[in-house]
Amino acid sequence: MQSVIFESDCKIVVDAVNSSANPHNELGDIIFYCKQLLSLHANFSVHFVRRQENKVAHNIARASLSHPTPHIFSDVPSSLTLFY
Repeated sequence: MQSVIFESDCKIVVDAVNSSANPHNELGDIIFYCKQLLSLHANFSVHFVRRQENKVAHNIARASLSHPTPHIFSDVPSSLTLFY
């Protein structure tokens, strides 16, 4: 299997997942669970990306605010993508 890189623009979460310590706060249990899942796959990693460098994900997150119920995008609408 190829490497899988999870990217997030939340530096606090990325740093917590990549740290050897576990936070003692509301997020701690979730971070601990994420670390357990990631440890099962040596080729999985979590990286920080600035929001400006992750426009497509940012636009999808913003668009999700207009859906009152959970919504799954099977294909990313062209209106949400960033063309280079």
